[in-house]
Amino acid sequence: MKRIIKILTLVLLFGLYSCEFNNERQEYAEMLIEKVETFKTKNNRLPKDVSELGLIEKMDSPAFYQIQTDSTYMVWYGLSVGESQVYRSATKKWTEEG
Repeated sequence: MKRIIKILTLVLLFGLYSCEFNNERQEYAEMLIEKVETFKTKNNRLPKDVSELGLIEKMDSPAFYQIQTDSTYMVWYGLSVGESQVYRSATKKWTEEG
C-alpha cells in the first residue's frame, strides 16, 4: 500500500511540474508574439530573428520564432518528443502538431 502511495505521489508531482513548465513556455510564446506584432507595427516588417526584439534564442529557449513569408511567421514550443504547440500568424490560431 505504501508503495502505491509513493508511486501515485510521484506521478502527481511530475504532472504538476509538466503543467507549470508548459505554462512557462506558453507565456513566453505569447510575449514573443506580442513583441513581433509591436515590431511589425513600428517597422512595417517582421523581425529577421529574435535578436531584433532584444531577445536571445538558444537551443533550450522556451519558444521559437520563424519567418514564413514577408508577412507571416510562426512561433512554437515543444510539448513532448515530436509534438509542438504552434502559432501561425496567417490564421492567428494555435494548433498542436507532431
